[in-house]
Amino acid sequence: MSDNFKFPDTGQNSCYNKEGAPIPVPKKGQEYFGQDGCFSVHSMSFTKLGAGGKDIADNAFWSDGLRMIKDNNTGLVWEVKSPVAGDVNFTDDQYSWNEFSETYISKLNKAKYGGFNDWRAPNKDELRTIIDYSRNNPAVDLWYFPDCKVDFYWCSVTYEMQPTFAWGLFFGLGSGIVTGKNIKRYVRAVRGGFNLKFGVPDKSRFKDNGDGTITDTVTRLMWQKGENARMNWYDAMTNCEKLDLGGFKDWRLPNIKELNSILDLTYSDGWWYYKEFFPADGLVPPLLHYFSSTPFEKYYVWVTNFCFGYDGYYANKKSPLLHRAVRNIDASDIQMPVFKIPSTNQVLCYDDDGNEIPVPKPGKPFYGQAGNFNINPVSFTKLRSGAGILGKNAGWKDGLRMVKDNNTGLIWEVKSPNPGDVNFTEDKYTWNELQDKYIDKLNKSNYGGFSDWRIPNKEELRSIADYSGIIPAVDKTFFPGIISQFYWSKDTYGSDTQLGWGIYFGYGCGICYLKTQPYYVMAVRAGDNLAFGDVSKYSFKDNGDGTISDVVTGLMWMKEETPFLNQLDALKFCENLVLAGYKDWRMPSMKEIPTILNLNFKDGLWYHKEFFPNTQITPQGFYWASNTFGGTFGWGTNFQFGYDGYYAGKKTGKYPFRPVRTIK
Repeated sequence: MSDNFKFPDTGQNSCYNKEGAPIPVPKKGQEYFGQDGCFSVHSMSFTKLGAGGKDIADNAFWSDGLRMIKDNNTGLVWEVKSPVAGDVNFTDDQYSWNEFSETYISKLNKAKYGGFNDWRAPNKDELRTIIDYSRNNPAVDLWYFPDCKVDFYWCSVTYEMQPTFAWGLFFGLGSGIVTGKNIKRYVRAVRGGFNLKFGVPDKSRFKDNGDGTITDTVTRLMWQKGENARMNWYDAMTNCEKLDLGGFKDWRLPNIKELNSILDLTYSDGWWYYKEFFPADGLVPPLLHYFSSTPFEKYYVWVTNFCFGYDGYYANKKSPLLHRAVRNIDASDIQMPVFKIPSTNQVLCYDDDGNEIPVPKPGKPFYGQAGNFNINPVSFTKLRSGAGILGKNAGWKDGLRMVKDNNTGLIWEVKSPNPGDVNFTEDKYTWNELQDKYIDKLNKSNYGGFSDWRIPNKEELRSIADYSGIIPAVDKTFFPGIISQFYWSKDTYGSDTQLGWGIYFGYGCGICYLKTQPYYVMAVRAGDNLAFGDVSKYSFKDNGDGTISDVVTGLMWMKEETPFLNQLDALKFCENLVLAGYKDWRMPSMKEIPTILNLNFKDGLWYHKEFFPNTQITPQGFYWASNTFGGTFGWGTNFQFGYDGYYAGKKTGKYPFRPVRTIK
């Protein structure tokens, strides 16, 4: 069964700058890259179980028959504490260490709690697996572990430096500490597991590869054997990113769960290392604190002390501490967020008369419409408070509070149907009220468990628009509160600062309204791309071969201008284009073409003159997109006025266009 074992992630998927402010997830090579939130390795995943270990609904609780929780990564099955006084596992009962290991476990097995009699006390690493380091007070997902106390929970391991003490975890923060064995504390029993060697002190699990690396065959992590100079957290992350060791270049700073897995809790020879594998050459106790990649309270970072075995510490990120690099043996295990511009969701194709036609093959008339290129299909995940994943059919009453766009990483609020709630779906605001009267209140209320909500920029807001022809132009399955109206973005209309940009969700067009008029708002947080849609972070590169690369979106554009053609001929032009050695040119979608508008309105222009100097803004300035509106009209963007708030005349009209391709 050990092949099924996966070492679970910490749950921490947010990133922070030096001031402790939340930031979008940095990419490799960018500042702040390397912290815990940059990597997802076996995301925490649980299944609720009833009596006999049978799966039950994810929204079930004690009264619905919830009795156990299975960790889908480790195979460990945890008891759910009873809220009923007098029950064998009443949530408020406390035990000394000996009582936990002997009296409590014996009672639980005698009662065949949940239908099983193989309950046991967890070891320290097992108990830590359910800690969620994105939370505190308690540091656990209460959806799966209701009634968890903000207190100390025993594990099965003695603190060998002082055997009258034993290890446990403080579930307020997630720290591993010790306390006297005679003191009564809380308990949580466990059973099963895919790998019974996990968390058990045993040096046979390590393999010295003879190249400066050590492999842990249980966790399937590879470690740097030697030491690094003391440095601050930021330099430690960079040092790991640049490390070339054992023929591998995918090293990183370990998260707090990973770092603690190489502690030797047997305290062999008075040492908390597996000294045979990690000799710690040149190091002298007591200041043997090692950085993890996991932030604590945004500003600080979790560390482990290999002099005393504790990780009940956090440190200033500027402190000069030690670190040890790690990597995953299986490259597929680690996932880094990859930003993608979502599809427009228009999968149907049409002829010039508005008749639906089968999706054309290459070389055939009308090939090249949006329906031919469902690149990065629309994909959303419903989330409850705290970002726990919900089923596709979950609604507000089931706990739906947020929706994650799996292409962009953006997390959107779900509007409340209840008048008086902080984000009631019918509430309107002027542009100037958005921050103090809405966003600040949303953050103060810690909506959904987060306080980093913000106003989206125009292209972020457009990313959830649906151009398949539905009204409102958004998937109501995931965004039930959005109505067919105008929603603000944070962007100002450059040629008249009294106006603010937004998206009209009746159709999905980008237009402006007076900032003094009240309209709707959708808050957003997170995101996998720091620069997407940000007017201060345009980043184009002239490749010197007639093409322009957009470093932000990963799109390559034709630099020079095209003839004025009807949409059918424009589609054919893109299909037949060979430029800079590439043959995969196509007409851009309505989520792609607006990304090259210059919303800064530099030099009074809505286009980037340095990169697209001959943009044809006369007589109309309209450029084709590959999307069709109402079957017979072609969508596009106007580079004379900056709008895409309308569509062209019949697709037989003649306009310019700008071919695009995706950079592989």
